[in-house]
This record gives sequence, C-alpha cells and structure tokens, in this order.
Amino acid sequence: MFLLDFLGVSVTMLIQAGFAGATYMYSVYYPNPIVTIGVYCKIWFYTNQSVSMMFRWMLTAACLDRYALSSTNARLRHYANIKNTRLTVIIIVIVWIILPIPLLILNGVRAGTCNVIYGYAASLYNNIFTMINGYAIPIITMTICSILIQKNLVNKRERRHINIHQPKGENNKQHLERRRDQQALVMLFAQIFVYFILTTPWMIYNIYSTLTLDIINKSANRMAIERFVYTLSSLTVLLFPTSSFYLYTLTSSMYRKELLIMLRSALPCRYFNNNRRIEPIRHTLTQRAVTLQ
Repeated sequence: MFLLDFLGVSVTMLIQAGFAGATYMYSVYYPNPIVTIGVYCKIWFYTNQSVSMMFRWMLTAACLDRYALSSTNARLRHYANIKNTRLTVIIIVIVWIILPIPLLILNGVRAGTCNVIYGYAASLYNNIFTMINGYAIPIITMTICSILIQKNLVNKRERRHINIHQPKGENNKQHLERRRDQQALVMLFAQIFVYFILTTPWMIYNIYSTLTLDIINKSANRMAIERFVYTLSSLTVLLFPTSSFYLYTLTSSMYRKELLIMLRSALPCRYFNNNRRIEPIRHTLTQRAVTLQ
C-alpha cells in the first residue's frame, strides 16, 4: 500500500514537474515548443498521459490493496504483500507505457495548438479513452473499495467485541486498534473526496471538448478562454498528488504522532531531543587515594 502511494506520488510527480517546468521555463524566453514543434507536441502529450495514468492507477491499486488487507478472507490478505505490490507497480508502468502510444501518431500542431489532428473520430476516441481510464474507473473503484473497507472494519470490530470480564490492558489494546482503523478510514475517504473535487474540473473540460469537437470556426476569444480553462483544470489535477501529506496530517492524530517520532529520531535538534541528561562522575575517597599513589 505505502509502496504504491510512494511510487505513484514521487516518481510520477518528479517526471511531470521536471518535464512541465523545463518546458514552461523555456517558453518564457523562446516560442513554446508545444505549439511550434510537432515532435515535441507528440512527446508532451504522450508523456503527460502516460505518467498521469500511472499515478491514477497506482492509487486505485493501493485502494484495492487496502481492501485486501482489511478482508476477513485469509487468501485475499495473502495477496497483499510486498512481492505482489512490486509486481503490480511493474505491470501498471508497462501497461501505461504501451497504451498511450497512439498519441504519438494522432497528435500534432494545428492552427497554433497541440491536439489530435486526424479528424473527429480520433479526437472522440482519445477523449473517451482518457475520461474512462483517468476518471471513471479510478473513482468508481476507489469508492467501492472504501465502502467494502468500511464494512470489513465493522465486521472486525464485531468479532473482537470487548467482554466485560476482559482485563483492562486488553481493553486499551482494543481501543487503540479501533481508533487506528477509524483514522485510516477517515484518511481514505478524505483522499477520495479530494481526488474527486480536484479531478472533476478536468473531467468537465474533457466532456465539453468532446461535445464541441465538430465546431471548427471558433473565435479567437473562445479559443483563448478554452486554453485558459484547460490550463486551470490541468493544474487542479496536479494539485492532488501534492496534497497527500497535508490530508494525512490534518485527518489523523496518529499520523501526526508518528511523524513527530520520525522527526525526533532523524533530526539532531535540541528542540526535539531535549530529554538527554548528563550526570557528573562521582569518585569515592578510595578511588582518589589509589589515583594519588
């Protein structure tokens, strides 16, 4: 689960941020290569879709992994291990390296924009493919997994129902486990909610773009507004991977405590490590006499 989240956030964000940052920095002083160089336009769209799809499907796979870990089925829990997680990451990377390859053929520069240049059918296929695989499937899968995880946790609490004859130490352990499960569920629902909010503008723009594909004679103002809306919707999508840390920190007190423990052990700071005690060395009279001799 954490390996999928880590790879999905760090690797894909580094690639997207580096590629996009270098492009925008170059376009400040020179003409934007996305709308002036056909080969760069193809590489831009291919890389952007490939990397963003990797992240979304790794996040979806992480939700499936959480469901497997919370399941009462021992065989299902057995599949949620490091070996299968690594295999899942490799499969997702390979699949989303291969599937966006048609963009290298369909995309190009036309009328000062980088878009699909092979007619209405190709544009419609690309938009529908993107909406289904980048929005519909991840949202539906994550929502279903969240509901099933909640059901599994309820069953888990019922199975370990506290008996009044249990010792006090066992009650504290059960309370801690229940609290941990509740906070993990809150973190999951918050993650899905923020994903839905931040990706919905991009989804709405894609629907609008699909419905207006047959409109050829668009005015300059309308095209400028569409580019502006596209840029904003793309930025909201990029905000989600950077929000995971803040979501976990705000929604889980246990996560905050673990973070502080990690900082205290990693940072040799006086503020975090102020519990050190220095005691003077005590010498007895006999030890001093031996020393003088």
